[in-house]
Amino acid sequence: MSAKPKEPFPCYCIIGARPVKAIKLPDGGVDVLGWDWDRKDFVRDMGMLTRVMMPEGETEVVTEAQFESYVAKLREKGT
Repeated sequence: MSAKPKEPFPCYCIIGARPVKAIKLPDGGVDVLGWDWDRKDFVRDMGMLTRVMMPEGETEVVTEAQFESYVAKLREKGT
């Protein structure tokens, strides 16, 4: 029996200084959420899908724990 391939989602990235995550929706679709500096929360940003799926340059793929730690620091700073 072969191992099941790893799902590509969820995927957590830091793009420049902006945290962006791609999550699988219950219907099988995908949603991309990027940090909104003004709202200090995540907003839908499907324009970042390619950067999440094919990371290069300033896109750093991180673990969920690293992502959550980074976001917690942003929230503490009020940035």
